[in-house]
Amino acid sequence: MRIWPNWLKLLFKYKAILKFEDEIKQKKFSSTGQKAFLNVVFTANYLQGFVRDRLKPYGLTLQQYNVLRILRGRHPQCAYPTDIKDVMLDKNPDLTRLCDRMVLNGWIVRAVDEKNRRKMKISITEKGLQLLTSLDELMDGVQDEMAYLSDEENMMLSDLLDKMRG
Repeated sequence: MRIWPNWLKLLFKYKAILKFEDEIKQKKFSSTGQKAFLNVVFTANYLQGFVRDRLKPYGLTLQQYNVLRILRGRHPQCAYPTDIKDVMLDKNPDLTRLCDRMVLNGWIVRAVDEKNRRKMKISITEKGLQLLTSLDELMDGVQDEMAYLSDEENMMLSDLLDKMRG
């Protein structure tokens, strides 16, 4: 795990002090539920932007990173598109086009399933594995964005988000 310099930890702690309502310049909400909902959406967008900015120099989108991460977890086995779609963080992208771009970049390969020719198998390539390995430290640093929360607070936040999704 990457150790962040003290000045960066202080910056993250300072950012944590900024109140959501100050960030969006709104003091009144129709309910505490509305405020919490908007705060979750705002924070999710903030974190996605934070990650997106760090992946951009590698020519990688957040969705592509997610697919590569899923495929690395199954490596050396392959995965079917429906299996990937089921566990993706973002359920919206057109997986076929997303994979088309990843094949062109040499990060994944597709092959027709020998048992069912209507199905495609997707595997991560050595180039895709190398890219993920080079991103591991960077992504550990992105996760350290949560460093100003204690382990107990991170668990509580995760539990509350699980509860929110029902």
